[in-house]
Amino acid sequence: MRKKIKIGVIGAGHLGKYHINHLSKHANIDFIGFFDTNQESAAKVVKEFSVKNFEDMDGLISSSDALHIVTPTNFHHEIAIKCLQNNKDIFIEKPITSNTAQATEIIELAVSKKSIVQVGHIERFNPTINRLMDIVSEPHYIEIERLAPFQARGTEVPVVLDLMVHDIDLIISMVDSNIVDIHASGAKMMSETVDLAHAHIKFENGVVANLKSSRIAQNYVRKIRTYQNNLYTITDLMIPQIEVYGLEKTSIFSNQCIEKSIDTAGGAKKFIL
Repeated sequence: MRKKIKIGVIGAGHLGKYHINHLSKHANIDFIGFFDTNQESAAKVVKEFSVKNFEDMDGLISSSDALHIVTPTNFHHEIAIKCLQNNKDIFIEKPITSNTAQATEIIELAVSKKSIVQVGHIERFNPTINRLMDIVSEPHYIEIERLAPFQARGTEVPVVLDLMVHDIDLIISMVDSNIVDIHASGAKMMSETVDLAHAHIKFENGVVANLKSSRIAQNYVRKIRTYQNNLYTITDLMIPQIEVYGLEKTSIFSNQCIEKSIDTAGGAKKFIL
């Protein structure tokens, strides 16, 4: 029987609780416990999930094979370095750090220690995104909106690192070409960092992506629109649903479950997946 991996969580805030909940219930994991600097909050987590609270981070690190780092971003670098120096594998919630210099240091240390570093870009594993990747093969133009109502959590970094980082990661995986030009603008509204941002990104092969992220919106919005020859898609990650528009049904739908098709203006077809 394979030995279970001993995992601990550093940070038991909003996101940390999700990690603690899932890890403590995972059949193939030996969940060691968690550490949080706020002992009052930690006591509530112990009561809610029936897990162990470590009084100091060093004790948790030494007792674990791997750690999940789920603290505010400005603490990621310091904690990650400490874990790697102790030869531990780590999962870091996105963004990895506040700047590229800190991220590079973490990566270089992980390589030298032969340790694993995984960053929490969960959209890569979203089934709806994976389905969209199967449908869209040669996009010419991509629009992505990621909006959210304001909350203080996460405002230690700009909205680009808080929300848009998911979409930057997605378009880089969708477009097999180098970036040649970026135009961006943003504004501070509710915090000391940028809360609203637009980015216009052009790739060497001519593909253009427009990204909009805001954390001062009325409602949550997660929408992706792609355009390529004879194919237009609207993906709503909140439902989730993909609408596909084309002049005719093609082989791209052969392995898809089509819920309904609708005749639209001009003889085009709309397929909802």
